[in-house]
Amino acid sequence: MPPFLSISRRTRRTPFTDRVTAAGVSAYTVYNRMLLPTVFRSVVEDYHHLKSAVQVWDVACERQVEIRGPQAAELVQMLTPRDLSEMAVGQCLYTPMVDETGGMLNDPVTVKLDEDRYWVSIADSDLLLWVKALAVGFRLAVDVIEPDVSPLAIQWPARR
Repeated sequence: MPPFLSISRRTRRTPFTDRVTAAGVSAYTVYNRMLLPTVFRSVVEDYHHLKSAVQVWDVACERQVEIRGPQAAELVQMLTPRDLSEMAVGQCLYTPMVDETGGMLNDPVTVKLDEDRYWVSIADSDLLLWVKALAVGFRLAVDVIEPDVSPLAIQWPARR
């Protein structure tokens, strides 16, 4: 029998956890301190189901880091070596995030929601803490928060 994951108050549920449980989830992993369903019947059965049916996935664990304020563009540019100076409102870009030595911290997609507001869609990491530390350390006029959004994914088999 595989190891069991004890769900505790240190592991955040998503708004969809009760429905996922009712649908018969049999295994979770932890991603950004949240539950991510990984298996329902078995890996093999789940794969075949994915190849033949539409699936709705609870991916609320794919968290956002919101950076907003008069110096939001400056802070977002500090996070990535990619030049964002021509980024338009509504545009999404792949923006590898690096530390002070150029080491990779995360490889998110960033969307510019307004001239002074960005969302960084992070992979599993503590990037929120890094961004907050830079904002405080450089005394930037920004707010850095994790907005209360919970994405779902829809996936279906490819038609030939």
